This record gives sequence, C-alpha cells and structure tokens, in this order.
Amino acid sequence: MDSGINIKEELKKILSLQRLDGEIYDIKEELEGMPVREAMIDSSLEGKKAGMQQAENELKRLQVLKGEKEMDIEAKEGKVTKYQADLYSIKNNKEFQALKQEISSIKADISLVEDELLVLFDTIEAAREKLEVEKKKFQDEEKASAQEKTVIKNRENELKAALQERSAARSETAADIAPEVLSEYQKILEKWGKNALSSLSGEFCAECNMQLRPQIINEVKLGRNIVICENCARILYVEE
Repeated sequence: MDSGINIKEELKKILSLQRLDGEIYDIKEELEGMPVREAMIDSSLEGKKAGMQQAENELKRLQVLKGEKEMDIEAKEGKVTKYQADLYSIKNNKEFQALKQEISSIKADISLVEDELLVLFDTIEAAREKLEVEKKKFQDEEKASAQEKTVIKNRENELKAALQERSAARSETAADIAPEVLSEYQKILEKWGKNALSSLSGEFCAECNMQLRPQIINEVKLGRNIVICENCARILYVEE
C-alpha cells in the first residue's frame, strides 16, 4: 500500500463510510421486510374473510334445508288433501280403513317435520347472528389492514428518501478515500454485509472477540498500515 497514505486519517473516513453503510444496510433490510409485513396483513384478512364465507355457506345450507322441509310438508299436505277426498269414493271398508291409516301416518310425518322445522328456525337465527359477527370481524380487519398498509406505504416512502440521501452522502464520502483503502474495505464489507471494521477491545477484536497477538495490537496502535483481524478478517482500529 502507498506509504504516503495517512492510514489514521483514512480510517477516520472509513469509519464515517461504515456508519453510512450501516444505515443503508438497515434501510434496505427494512424495505425488504415490507412485502412480508403486507403478506401477513393480507393473510390475516383472508382468515377473517374465510370465516365470514364459511358462516355465509352454513346459513345458505340451512336455508336450503328449510326450503326442502317446507316443500316436504307441502307435498305431504297435498297427499292428505287428496286422500281425504278419496275417502268419499271408497266403498270397501278395508280400503277405507287402510287409507285412513295412511292419512294418519302422513299427518304424523308432517308433525315430525314441523318439529324439525321449528328447531331449524332457531338454528338459522343463530347462524344469521354468527354471520353478522363474522362480517363485523372482516370489516374491522379490512379497515385496520387498509390503515396499516397506509402506514407501511408512508414508511416505505420515508425509507426510500432516506436511502437516496444516504447513498448520495456515501458516494461523496467514498470519493475522498484512498482507492487502495476503499477497495480493501469494500471486499470486507461484501463478506459481512455491514461491519467491515472492528475496534480493539483491550487485547481482543470487538467484533469476533478473538484475542489478538501483541504484534497485531502494536501495528494497529501505530496506524501505519491497514491491519486485519486474523480471525474475522475485519479492519482493526483504535477508538479515539
């Protein structure tokens, strides 16, 4: 590396660059997480919608069943009316008694279906109430989802503006750093994604907590060269 480079000054610039890169990293990470947040909102809303649709389907099923029972009663009552009219034309006593028995049997069936229908009315009312509850849940969730998505969108716009500002500041800061130093920093940054530098913490690297050799520590303190941690390969520096 060029001996004319003031390593201590370059490291100060690199630290400024790292602060910007850390902020850029965090902004990008938050932006990347936003689709996941929106997907979770949509999933929650779909859950409430499914509950509402299930309640709707159950109410429809019960209403269809009610219609079927009412038609069944109507058909049976039609038979009773016809059979009662037929009684007057029957001359044979045995046939007369058999038809009367059939009429009684049909009337018993009608009574049974009517009882089932009464129970069904209560079931339908309960299903209708449940549907209203599920509709309210869905409407509340839909409103909350829209509000939360608005918050996310506003935050996204803020982050994009901040990213643009930090990126511009980074370009300006990077332009003032010696190319050799910047290149070394960039290689390490690509590996770690965020912190390419690590301060000395006594005899240890503050980032990986590896104990450093005395020679390494002395070289860092002298500040004549870029010194790399032998464990995590980050650039070491002394905090002022």
